[in-house]
Amino acid sequence: MNNNNTNVSTGSGGGLLDIDFKDLGLLLLKRLWLIIIAFAVMFSYKWFMVEQKKSPVYTSSATMFVTNSNETKYIYSPSDTYSAQSLIKTCGVVITTNQVKKMIAKELNSIEEEKAKEAEDRGETYEKTEYYYWNLGAISISSVAETEVMRISVTNSDPQKAVDVCNAIMKVVPDVLKEKIMVGAANPIDQAQQPYKSNLPQMKNAIMFGIYGAAGMAILLVIVYLLDNRIRSKEEITQQYGIPVLSDIPNFNVKSKERYSTYYEHR
Repeated sequence: MNNNNTNVSTGSGGGLLDIDFKDLGLLLLKRLWLIIIAFAVMFSYKWFMVEQKKSPVYTSSATMFVTNSNETKYIYSPSDTYSAQSLIKTCGVVITTNQVKKMIAKELNSIEEEKAKEAEDRGETYEKTEYYYWNLGAISISSVAETEVMRISVTNSDPQKAVDVCNAIMKVVPDVLKEKIMVGAANPIDQAQQPYKSNLPQMKNAIMFGIYGAAGMAILLVIVYLLDNRIRSKEEITQQYGIPVLSDIPNFNVKSKERYSTYYEHR
């Protein structure tokens, strides 16, 4: 242990590794520009090449009350909650099948026809949207807080499509329960809500990527420092070889601060 600098030395079989933390810190400070460049490069790549190219998506949600009975009035029991939750899970699987998606697309196209007819009666032009089972967006069905309330969520790149598909699913669900599952009933609670935007560029993702780049550069500098076997000072000559340094021969071809460290021998 050196009194002037903080050193860590480990020896095994004649090998010696010295880590001068003060010298290492000065090296990192001196090469700080490399760390900053690494941060800037990684940050720029993540922000401009990844985050800025994200396409926003919109998610609209609606809710329905699901029961396992087709009767208008029935006596509630705790088992009904469990049965309704199981029914919601089954309904979620059935709704995402291509056959039911075609039913949803047919319902949407019927609505588009009505909108086009109404616009024509007003003397306006309406551009219809053609729906198919493969362009409805991502459909998700879940139970709200483990109750009989079913949440229908639709994610689409078009906010209006997300709302329209969600409302169309609400109209199709009763037929799905009746014709496909052949049990249960569903009543609307809330219509499709105004969709919220997601999948937006995240600055924190780019910053974290930049930090990873800066940390990687710092680690690389530390590795280079540890692999550097040059003698860096007079004190190291005395420490390594036990030979006193009588005098220095300066190198006048370099800066004055580095004159006395140019001609030290390799370890």
